[in-house]
Amino acid sequence: MKESFLIKYLFFMYRLLWFCATPLLLRLPRLKEGAAERTLQEVNFSKVDLWIHAASIGEAYIAIQILKSFAGEQKLDILVTTNTSQGRDILENNLEEQRHNVTITYMIFDNPALVKKAVKIADPKLLVLIELEIWPALMAEMKRQEIQIMIVNGRMTEKSFKRYKKVAFLWQMLKPDTILAISEEDKARLQTLFQQKNTHQVTNIKFDQMEKCTISERTVTGNKSLILASIRKEEESEVLYIITKLLELFPNLHIDLFPRHLHRVKSWEALLSGANISYALKTVSPKNISQAVLIWDVFGELINAYQRSDAAFVGGSLAPLGGQNFIEAFMNGVIPVTGPSVSDFLWTGEEVFQNGLVKKGNTKEEVLQLLVVMLKSPTDKALIQQKADKYIHSKQGGSRKTCKYIVDSLHNLPC
Repeated sequence: MKESFLIKYLFFMYRLLWFCATPLLLRLPRLKEGAAERTLQEVNFSKVDLWIHAASIGEAYIAIQILKSFAGEQKLDILVTTNTSQGRDILENNLEEQRHNVTITYMIFDNPALVKKAVKIADPKLLVLIELEIWPALMAEMKRQEIQIMIVNGRMTEKSFKRYKKVAFLWQMLKPDTILAISEEDKARLQTLFQQKNTHQVTNIKFDQMEKCTISERTVTGNKSLILASIRKEEESEVLYIITKLLELFPNLHIDLFPRHLHRVKSWEALLSGANISYALKTVSPKNISQAVLIWDVFGELINAYQRSDAAFVGGSLAPLGGQNFIEAFMNGVIPVTGPSVSDFLWTGEEVFQNGLVKKGNTKEEVLQLLVVMLKSPTDKALIQQKADKYIHSKQGGSRKTCKYIVDSLHNLPC
């Protein structure tokens, strides 16, 4: 890889930045764990065929799905790196029976000096970066050593694209050998950014993690139930408006409110008190509460709540935030309503809207009216199950296709 004076200068400054920042970064609790591995004071890997980087939780599950898709007799030596303790726990708990020789470790800091040493030790034939976890020093060193780079399950929002384009010359110098994007829109953005013709659209691997939709009929009661899921700070006033209007129309409505971030619980207490709306906290309320709104100040219960509900609104969508995961809702028996901002989940395809698996309102008033319709006439859960299973089945297979691209890059080793 030819490097101009400008590139050499940028990497010199980048190395200096890491030198200054590392002592501060290691004070952070989430980075202090595994500090010896992140700085190569402790090396727990050796030469490998394949290096897969899975930044955190979501990418770790994708890495697992890819590795489970490998077949054949050829055993590979594989290094899987991650940035977070949660990602590492997921990898270690799900790759115990992996037929390949898999080593799991924390990702080194992207200090050019550390990266050079790590690449020399691992000496992989291929580096696989999941989604868009691109690190300049790592990619540059791979280029210098003529090691192939592949981005899989690649995605890039329009906002990120505009930001990355400001240094497009750098990414074009570091361009991967192969890019697998999750949609035609992502493919176009990634192809333009990296100027890499070898860019392909492959269905999102996350679909392969989804099991068949199993929904039990909700017990019929006299009260309607609504879920407000993953509500963000920026849309709280709009959601409060919806709550107020729905309680006027359905005085006995039970609302389960799930803030996206638990530190917003106190803010919701203040908002509901100011609007004279009765509420309770999940952690302190009895099972049979009489309050209109139950604020969930704990994680991990949203799926069960979906299965009990008549209607649902998925947040992050009434403000320009890109939306939150609405697939979980229809996979658990309720058609979700969203606001207009769902750009982060357009990889799901227009089919979810065309087939009625998701309803989208362009304003808070439209969202309100869609929820009113859903509460008055909840969709038959058997129909939801049929539609959801058909949709998911049509989207699966991305991990096998990705595996084939990886194996072809590894000189046609059997997969």
